[in-house]
Amino acid sequence: MSFFRRWRRERLLAKPFPREWFSLLNGVPIFPFLPPEDQQELLGHIKIFLAEKKFEGAAGFPVDDRARVIVAGNASLLLLHRETDYFPFMRTVVIYPTLYVARYVRAQPGGIVEEGVEVRAGESWPLGTVVLAWDAVAEAGFGQGARNVVVHEFAHQLDLEDGAMQGVPVLPPELVRPWQEIFFKEWREAAYRPTPLRLSQGNPAEFFAMAVELFFADPVSLSQYHPDLYGLLSRYFRQDPAALLF
Repeated sequence: MSFFRRWRRERLLAKPFPREWFSLLNGVPIFPFLPPEDQQELLGHIKIFLAEKKFEGAAGFPVDDRARVIVAGNASLLLLHRETDYFPFMRTVVIYPTLYVARYVRAQPGGIVEEGVEVRAGESWPLGTVVLAWDAVAEAGFGQGARNVVVHEFAHQLDLEDGAMQGVPVLPPELVRPWQEIFFKEWREAAYRPTPLRLSQGNPAEFFAMAVELFFADPVSLSQYHPDLYGLLSRYFRQDPAALLF
């Protein structure tokens, strides 16, 4: 990290969190449950995130402080307790007012390429953009059955930090072997178990994003269905969201 960037971030952290933004944090459902020190750390991450990332509205969506703070707050949950460079390959957040239609191209067995369109709540691009549907963002929750599309899409950005989206973020040395042993075992077995992660389409990158989403939105379910995977993510994120609910 350059001296100038570090200096700029330290200046941002020293500034008070804007008073008018506090009421917007109700769109970060886990925030009231966090201990005070984590809340303060998250507020700092939000300030830096908003200073460094660009927001654009699509299909007429008006990007305001509410949208910016809610997206930044949920995305920054993934940064707590860890050395971070704030999703370094991600530059722009594009927000649609509602679910949108996007084209896809998927490789199928036998060299077949499938093309079509589908309705999406979000997507994460390798070249610096996260796309979100506001109605899905606004439905984020924390507790049984809750989801969080912002966390999901920014989990993909974590996955991309090593240059490939394959279910393996940049890991500390002590987690490299456990990740290979636990994460990929859980991924292979998920298709044959009654688990919320069965919908990951056989893709380790999607399995990772869905697991991280549950970790921050419905951690009790993840810990019940996948205790080893929950423990692995808890070590990686240095957090225990399920404990916040008891």
